[in-house]
Amino acid sequence: MSEISPKLNEHLNGLTNEISRRHFDEALEHGREAIASDELHSDENRSILAAVYRNMGAANDHLGRDDIACDYMEQAYRIHDDQVAENRTPETLRERSATASYVGIFATKAYLAGQRQDPELAKKAIGAVHQAEADMAEAGRISGDKYHQYEINMTGRWSMIESLVGSKGRGFVLAGRAISLAPLSEKNQQKGLTKKDVLRARKRALMRGVAAMAVNLASRTKPTEKVAESIANKAM
Repeated sequence: MSEISPKLNEHLNGLTNEISRRHFDEALEHGREAIASDELHSDENRSILAAVYRNMGAANDHLGRDDIACDYMEQAYRIHDDQVAENRTPETLRERSATASYVGIFATKAYLAGQRQDPELAKKAIGAVHQAEADMAEAGRISGDKYHQYEINMTGRWSMIESLVGSKGRGFVLAGRAISLAPLSEKNQQKGLTKKDVLRARKRALMRGVAAMAVNLASRTKPTEKVAESIANKAM
């Protein structure tokens, strides 16, 4: 990774911080400015470009722009997958994990929107989640870190996907872990978030964990299955 100019760094932080604040239109503006920068497209900054694509996908997803979101996420995954193949480090594994998580989220949403009629989407969703979990676990073993912000962000989502299209037992365990990790959200952040932003992030992480537990419990009976799907579509 080459040294990032202050201007590009401003847009990179703006993209992630505005997503954290749920200001998605503002986040997309920062993302577009970052992508327009020539320095972001250098070979040394491919991992950063992929992270920008992933965040652009996430922001567009929140705004209901499904096709655009999927396109950004596929671009991000291709880069992150190549980088793991080239250099298997905690950083490359975590980046692929985060992007694979979104691939799983999008596949799950598409599967549910199609009334569970496409088993290939369910297979894609659970495969992506297992990839994400395995990558995060391997990154932790290599680095010795007990947790990472990406894991805090994604564990509740992994739980919901497991509960809806995979193992409900695994979904329950992951929901519990999501709740336990919530107070650690943004603990070591260096992105310029305010104390209010950090508290908001922790509250959101806790709510996502609680939502994951609700999805798990509601998914266990046919009469409440649609309730589980509704919660997941809002919380993922």
